[in-house]
Amino acid sequence: MKQYSLFRIFTTSIMLIGMMALGGLNASANIKIVAKVDGKPITNYDVDQRVLFLKAVTNLPETENIEKQIRKDALQMLVDDTLKMQAALSTNPLVQQQANRPATDLIDQSFASDSESGSAALRRLNLNYDAVKTKFAADLIWSGYLQDKFADIFAEIDGKIDLELERIRADASQPQVNISEIVLAPEPNRPLAATMALATEMVKAVKKGADFNAIAQQYSAAGTAQQGGRLGWVLLERLPEKLQAMIAPLDVGGVSDPIQLDGAVYIFKKTGDRKDGANDISQSRIWLVRAVLPVNAEATKSDRLEAAAQLGRDVTDINDCDSMVALHEEYGSGTAPRLEDLRLGELAPQMQNLVKELNVGEPSEALSFSEGVASFMVCKRLKPELNLPTRDDIYRVQFNRLFGSLSERYLLRLRRKASIEFID
Repeated sequence: MKQYSLFRIFTTSIMLIGMMALGGLNASANIKIVAKVDGKPITNYDVDQRVLFLKAVTNLPETENIEKQIRKDALQMLVDDTLKMQAALSTNPLVQQQANRPATDLIDQSFASDSESGSAALRRLNLNYDAVKTKFAADLIWSGYLQDKFADIFAEIDGKIDLELERIRADASQPQVNISEIVLAPEPNRPLAATMALATEMVKAVKKGADFNAIAQQYSAAGTAQQGGRLGWVLLERLPEKLQAMIAPLDVGGVSDPIQLDGAVYIFKKTGDRKDGANDISQSRIWLVRAVLPVNAEATKSDRLEAAAQLGRDVTDINDCDSMVALHEEYGSGTAPRLEDLRLGELAPQMQNLVKELNVGEPSEALSFSEGVASFMVCKRLKPELNLPTRDDIYRVQFNRLFGSLSERYLLRLRRKASIEFID
């Protein structure tokens, strides 16, 4: 009996091992090579993982057309990552090993939270850790490779910073907008019409809550992609007229429709607006006093008009804040007379318009409120300091602009030189 049991266990074990082997063979059989870049294979599993990654970080709608386009984009991104890695390895065989730690840190920066690590977040999203790490490593390696290869060109940025600062000072009062951008360049697997269609879907997704900056980080061809497309404050008049007409009317937080310019497709998000440029009057600090003449809540319109006329007569000869406070106390409204250290932009629009026109020590016209009618006086006004960008800010903008241009041009050169085979 014991021998039979041992035999059965042995037989069952052999069967299980055989089933596992067959399962492994079947799993391997499902993995196919879909492209080769200079002989280096890219599999359908690699594409599946990149598709999952793009969906997770961009939240683009899962329509049939978008699904097909994302797969095409994922494959092209993998081809480009392979080209970038090969170029970097040709000059530094250890570069991939050196990028491991920074890529791991970048995963934590991008996905970790107080409640879970970056690796745990990837598991929750069903993303393969090594696939994401390889993608981040390729981005870091490419950035370092371009900076080394074109070191002389990047070194010229420092010499342009002072000139740019002078230009900004000269235009300090001109309207500025804070914008983020997504720049979509047509790809071998995505012609211009398909690129415009993808951009349209991106705009729809952002308006429904998708993260603009996350989409920019993965899709944008501009150098600002590394900062999630954040371009920062720019002078409105320096933008092409076509873009000015599109961006200026946007509300803060608004997203533009896609626009084609110079062979690429652009999407913009306005995140700030300075009508007066770096001299942003809304940031002025003001100290006010008021004289409030109480009026019964049930008072008629004519009663309020009469109260306003009386207040106007009472403040005619007042030209200092202490006298305004004394008048307020005579009225006995029980409200505080002094409103100190306020930012102009924090006031209601009606009050902003009133205060902007007042000189220090000048009483305003009477305004009607629920508790009565009031006249305001500015006691002190501090204009905001000139809000200029730092040298680091200017360097980053110049760097991103140069990096985006060099990256696109050099990647096109690598594509032309490489042997790229797509396998159906």
